[in-house]
Amino acid sequence: MYKYPKLLRGKFIKRYKRFFADVLMDGEVVTAHNPNTGTMKCIIEEGRDVLLSVSDNPNRKLKYTLEGFLVEDKWVLTNTILMNTVVRRGILDGEVAELQTVTALKSEYKYGDGRLDFYGEKGGRRFLAEVKNATLFDEKFCMFPDAVTERGRKHIGLLLEAMTEGYDPYMIYVCQVDRPFFRIASEIDNEYDKALNDAVGQGLNVITVMTDFDMENETVRLVRGGEFKANQ
Repeated sequence: MYKYPKLLRGKFIKRYKRFFADVLMDGEVVTAHNPNTGTMKCIIEEGRDVLLSVSDNPNRKLKYTLEGFLVEDKWVLTNTILMNTVVRRGILDGEVAELQTVTALKSEYKYGDGRLDFYGEKGGRRFLAEVKNATLFDEKFCMFPDAVTERGRKHIGLLLEAMTEGYDPYMIYVCQVDRPFFRIASEIDNEYDKALNDAVGQGLNVITVMTDFDMENETVRLVRGGEFKANQ
């Protein structure tokens, strides 16, 4: 379970230049860093409640960071960078069923000509894992991605390469809404969909988890996500 630092609540006004968001908080408009590079098209809506974290680093240009939006009476956590920390804590605490009894875990692991989010050891075997934050959804599915992602396709390629060297490869999708199913948004990035389906056919393991955020205690844990449905 991951424990947030103190969180503040405000009202979303607008996003601009991708990484900036204006928020109304206690009658004052503040500018927050938005660490999510996707379109966030199911999330962004003027007037929605948002959560902000606060940095005491005097060298930061922006004091506040946008952490999440209140959607359908549930907090959708949008800080993509933080999700790696949440997943790391969840793995170590045994919240990810497929990766329990891990005996070693390293973050930001350099492999080939890139980096993957995790290197780990489990049951005498080595594994590599990449984490993706999924904030796109409809009535039935949580989906990824919400924008074309060449970087995402590169990560799939790295995991397949690692598999030929004896690593167990995992793709972990963190669903931010409670839906019965998860799928790749092929209508947004068909090439990513093709790459993932091909990788699954070669042995890539797909894990879906969902965040369970406790507003009162400002904590988040991982629970099982929607069932992965490959596009036909």
